Amino acid sequence: MPRTSDLAPRPAIVLDDVRKTFKIKHTHSFKETFIASLRRKPLSSNFNALDGITFSVPEGQSVALLGRNGSGKSTTLKLLSGVMSPDQGWVRTRGRIAGLLEVGAGFHPDLTGRENVYLNAAILGMTKEETDDRFDSILAFSEIGDFIDTEVKHYSSGMYSRLGFSVAIHTELDVLLVDEILSVGDAQFRQKCTTKMLELQDQGKTMFVVSHNASQVQQLCERGIVLEKGRMLFDGPIDEAVEFVKPRGDDQENHFPIVGAIYELYRKDPGRWGRPLAPQREINENGGGFTQDFDKGIITSSAALEPQLGDAATVGLGKGIVLAAYRRSGGPAGPWGFMVGSPRGLLEKFEDRSMEFQNGTFVYNIDSGLRFDRRD
Repeated sequence: MPRTSDLAPRPAIVLDDVRKTFKIKHTHSFKETFIASLRRKPLSSNFNALDGITFSVPEGQSVALLGRNGSGKSTTLKLLSGVMSPDQGWVRTRGRIAGLLEVGAGFHPDLTGRENVYLNAAILGMTKEETDDRFDSILAFSEIGDFIDTEVKHYSSGMYSRLGFSVAIHTELDVLLVDEILSVGDAQFRQKCTTKMLELQDQGKTMFVVSHNASQVQQLCERGIVLEKGRMLFDGPIDEAVEFVKPRGDDQENHFPIVGAIYELYRKDPGRWGRPLAPQREINENGGGFTQDFDKGIITSSAALEPQLGDAATVGLGKGIVLAAYRRSGGPAGPWGFMVGSPRGLLEKFEDRSMEFQNGTFVYNIDSGLRFDRRD
């Protein structure tokens, strides 16, 4: 009889604490550089495109990578495709990857469409014999027609995308990476691409899709990962991910920043906490620290407890009777202080529900109600 571990799908994609930084130059000529130096202005600055990204994707899963422009989505795909290497951490992929990272990627402008099919197919790992066998299917799907023998520098962006997508999906791929490529072209061709991707999904292929089209990713993907300024804010069901990136409030902000020790705990399981409901607040009482509210709970970080407890001084608590009582008492600024441990006891088994706090222990009993046993 097979073991449970043998039945679990293997990871097709793994990123572990991946960081990627780019240097942005603020001058573009010798004159600008000279003047900036005289004025003691910085000549360049670092941009953290990815800041500690960790996740894995099992074989056969379809994942949407969501976020605003500049959040790190395209950088993530380029690392997965091997176009870039991380500055820190590591990236692992399993099997053959076909990537559509931008319109015309892998095409030479002075070659014809036919010549570029063979060039692009070779880049994706296909032999000439494989390309010969599939050329007619590639041409038919792309709907390029007689333009196949025209130099691609004369192609429109839609023709570029149709031909590039057609080559990619006709390879023997294990993982398909798609970066906004389906936003180019007419509606009929986009639907044709979606149908083909659903077929690949049924075949057990792994897909990683970047798109701002909510309805499209909800149709194609089961899971969504949300990035913002190079950090992962959410990882969970696609419907929740789409809801997460929707603008909130009049200022059209998508989220409140999650930083410091609270982020380090949050990033381990973003789906557990959901979307931040408010900015991080500094607490001066009980030795000081920080707290932040989320859709599914609260995270606190105690500065007073950090020297003794380290990472354990940052604690999260999901919705329930303990959180309701904690908030009513004033949260980390109240008499209970900062959270220390996780809740214990199951009410379903008629056990006391208890949790340790900085200044004592919370206890809830079905018969006697709740109490807070303060430490002297």
